[in-house]
Amino acid sequence: MYYRVLQILADGQAHTAEQLNQHLSLGPRELEQALNTLISYGIRLHSKAANTYQLTEPLELLDRSRILAALPKETGQLMADLEIHSVLDSTNRYILTQQHLSMPCACLAEYQTAGRGRQGRQWVSPYASGLCLSLKQRYVALNEPLGGLSIALAVSVARALHRFGASEVGLKWPNDVLWRGRKLAGMLLESRWRMDCEVVIGIGINVKMPPVETQNIAQPWVDLYTILGHSISRNALAAMLIEQCLQTLKTYSQVGLAAFLPDWHDFDLSYKHTVTLSYEEREKWVTVTGTALGIDEQGALLLQVGKTIQRYIYGEVSLRL
Repeated sequence: MYYRVLQILADGQAHTAEQLNQHLSLGPRELEQALNTLISYGIRLHSKAANTYQLTEPLELLDRSRILAALPKETGQLMADLEIHSVLDSTNRYILTQQHLSMPCACLAEYQTAGRGRQGRQWVSPYASGLCLSLKQRYVALNEPLGGLSIALAVSVARALHRFGASEVGLKWPNDVLWRGRKLAGMLLESRWRMDCEVVIGIGINVKMPPVETQNIAQPWVDLYTILGHSISRNALAAMLIEQCLQTLKTYSQVGLAAFLPDWHDFDLSYKHTVTLSYEEREKWVTVTGTALGIDEQGALLLQVGKTIQRYIYGEVSLRL
């Protein structure tokens, strides 16, 4: 019910309680519950008059038909399924467990109650303030390492954001997207092996974050609205990300990371800088500091520590820019 209320309020105009009740056949108690649900999800409302409700600004909701219409014909033919949900616990968790979905497929949610980032962190994104996108692909045989696929997809996301005008975006190994040292987007790659390999990539992007409800974000962050100085269409951004990532899922299985290495070098924020890498080994956290020298053909981080060059396939990088 709350979503039907939001569809009306999304125009940014003032609507009276009587209008909402009549249009949706709601009772006063049902309307109050729907509005309280929206507020709990981070939707900002204000009232200029008694019993009148209005969003602080118009809101573009995700629309399956608009996303599909914006996809190039070739990409539309590649994708077997596209689902959009109002609320999920996690798009990654959902798409991993739903066996009815044909692959490759994509899933978006306006809000996640248990959104996840790397290293078990929570991904904070109030309702309709960003993009929460997961894609799933099945490989009968994948001879390339999954770490390299994560790198290739990070490059694809950076390319898409660059095309939208975020010209100073860069990548922090393995797949964090930063702008001037602040986090703009993150990715989480998960896989499940059965008779074949199912790969799920989750992408979270800050599009236009509200000034409240973001105090729980532990690191410096930024959104596209701040970077660009104007709003963008989340549906157009979703279509571009799906296009780029589906093409990457196809290309990577054919040629591996080679096609993405030049762009990684251009986006690499760590190259020739001193970094600290943290990783878990035998249930203990280990840190190593060195000079980042890019990545190898499999996507592993190369660190010069003293006079030796060491190779790392997982961990968390801290930059000292």
